[in-house]
Amino acid sequence: MSWNIRGWSIRMLNLPVGAHMKCYRESLIIKSDRPIRALSSAVLNGGFRRVNSIIVRHVPKGFRCTDPEAYLATYVEGLGLTPDSTTGFITAADLKCFGLSSLSLGKVKVSTVATAGTSNSMRVGEKPALASNAGTVNIIVLMNVRATDSCLVNAVQTVTEAKSLVFKELDIRSSISHRLATGTSTDAVMVGSAEDGPKHHYAGPGTALGMAIANTVYRAVKEAVEKHGGATPNRPLLTRLEERGIRIKDLEDSFMENYIHHKALGSKIKVRRIFRGLLEEAASDHNVAALVLGALHLDDDGYSGLIPSLPEKKYSRDPVSLLADEILGMAISNYIAGAKGVFEYVRFDRTKPGIIRKLGPFADDAVGALVAGVSSNVYTKLGRRR
Repeated sequence: MSWNIRGWSIRMLNLPVGAHMKCYRESLIIKSDRPIRALSSAVLNGGFRRVNSIIVRHVPKGFRCTDPEAYLATYVEGLGLTPDSTTGFITAADLKCFGLSSLSLGKVKVSTVATAGTSNSMRVGEKPALASNAGTVNIIVLMNVRATDSCLVNAVQTVTEAKSLVFKELDIRSSISHRLATGTSTDAVMVGSAEDGPKHHYAGPGTALGMAIANTVYRAVKEAVEKHGGATPNRPLLTRLEERGIRIKDLEDSFMENYIHHKALGSKIKVRRIFRGLLEEAASDHNVAALVLGALHLDDDGYSGLIPSLPEKKYSRDPVSLLADEILGMAISNYIAGAKGVFEYVRFDRTKPGIIRKLGPFADDAVGALVAGVSSNVYTKLGRRR
């Protein structure tokens, strides 16, 4: 069954517990033919509830409201729904980018609907920063089983682990520290079950129910993140660097800081433009990307104390005994520009211009080598034009 809503062709989506879903530009609405036992951290009617409707309300980016619960209750009532039996969420994410996954394991059926914006991503334990363009991951899980209260709590645990796995596998970085994120600062979740049928007491990853929850959450959140934020697995190296706070302009500035200019080579604006073109060319090579990303992941391991015989505190001081970072730097610069690239890398490694001096032990060498290799190619290209 399908219909058209404000220019959208939307498919009727049948979910467990007799529920069905409609997606509009301003709201995603799930209605159930019979009551759902729900546990959620929703804005409207969170906690343990008995509900018939679930709504995700789209709000503008930068939305501010002193009483979001009252705001949602008024909105829900205006839709002809009963506020007391409706669980409500808020998101600035584009609702047509929702993710949906369903799975049946024997008699167990689970469906997950997710909306996901990651601009407000953070690593759990960090101090949240105020964001004008806050992103939120909302996850709604519906099960056709009768779950006990403790089972619903267990399900929330499984949902959270699956969501964090998506962030890890897509390498989504914290908007605060640029380290690997575990979610956003405003994520919300709901797990709902039927009121009849055999009881389920557990929903951990080792159970059939938990396995179905984990797999549907993983797929739905990943779909939503990729649709909304473009955080695809194969996104370009320069995008991955920008997610770590290393912009193309920063790389250009590092190059220009070490650049030795001669008027016969033309204007510095032209030189900067040539550098960018050669940088994009080098970064598009999957071998260069693999070496640079390998170094960045080694920084993650180093700051977590996961490099054998190199505790985190010692690693943070970039000890002279650590040579692997320079070995990687030489390999990157040599691959990009040969022996001339290695020579240029040594010069950059001594001065560490611009953003390079702010990076970690492996990152400064890898990024420095990337800039140095491209820098060497700039001189070569300019020399040929003379």
